[in-house]
Amino acid sequence: MSSGSTRDVPEWLISGGILTLILVAFVFDIFTPPDDVTICFIYSVILALGIFSRYRIAYWFAALTTVLSMLGSLFSPPPDTAHVVFLANRAIAIVSQWIIAFLVTNRKKTEALMRADLEEQKANVETSRRFLDVLSHEIGTSLTTIDGQAFLLKRGLMESDRNLVRADKIRNAVRHIQAIVQQVQLASEVGERTAELHIDAVALRALVEDVVLDTNAEAVTIETDLATLPATISGDPDMLRQIIGNILSNAVKFSHPNGMVSVNGESRDGYAILTVSDRGRGIPEDEKAKIFSPYYRARNSRGSHGAGIGLYVVKQFVETHGGTIRIDSTLGQGTAVTVSLPIMSPSKDDNRDEAAPPLH
Repeated sequence: MSSGSTRDVPEWLISGGILTLILVAFVFDIFTPPDDVTICFIYSVILALGIFSRYRIAYWFAALTTVLSMLGSLFSPPPDTAHVVFLANRAIAIVSQWIIAFLVTNRKKTEALMRADLEEQKANVETSRRFLDVLSHEIGTSLTTIDGQAFLLKRGLMESDRNLVRADKIRNAVRHIQAIVQQVQLASEVGERTAELHIDAVALRALVEDVVLDTNAEAVTIETDLATLPATISGDPDMLRQIIGNILSNAVKFSHPNGMVSVNGESRDGYAILTVSDRGRGIPEDEKAKIFSPYYRARNSRGSHGAGIGLYVVKQFVETHGGTIRIDSTLGQGTAVTVSLPIMSPSKDDNRDEAAPPLH
């Protein structure tokens, strides 16, 4: 039997069982002859059962058994001639109890570290698997396009006026691969925290309007309400563009044809609050906690292009600016992404004590 097999057993039941055994041992200690200290060593055996407990309570039980061992000697005091030997035996028994408690506690610490390391390794393996999925799907699709169009060009099976169209498809596929590579490189920099923060005055309202104009939203209408959004904030221009661009492109990508995307901004308590809302697919409830993981894509996004890196990068960039990001989503109804950025952004060496205001 291992400690892992008791994970489904309530902690109070395990601790209560150990405590009951200790008290039973104490009762036997009261009625055993004074020269018999075997019962004190039995305490050590009971303490060893602490290995099945999920909490580090062995020291508390050791303190209890120490007190009970001393009390047991008061109920049946030894003869004067054997007093020294009696106390020595009791002391040895008590020391053994604390040694067992020490070993049990350290075993539990080691198990906790091993479990944490195992979970980290599992997360790394899952990230690597998602990364390979991205490569095989996104890059593979683009390469198939390139290969098919190149084959037709080589065979001369197309009219000359169609060659430019095919050439454009090849160039678009190449650009898509380049974009994926750039996103992977960016995700690597973010993960290793090598992306540097370059603080400058940023015309936030104009930047949002510029990103909206640059967004390819032919089948979606984007409406904006930026009247109360701060005109200027302090931050990294490139990172802020990445933040806004990724959030907006996701909203457009996952909206229904002829759908609506809303971009609203306001100023609150020294923070610029930007909310991008769509009325699209929404995010499955059981996947909301994973959407900020690198290379993760929700089940209902499989038909759309993307590396699953955008929100991971966005979250890191927002937090680098001392801000927060929140996502509210209902499956089948849409998603709202709210970003809170300090108007006066910290430098990369600053330690901010204030947290961003609650996002209502």
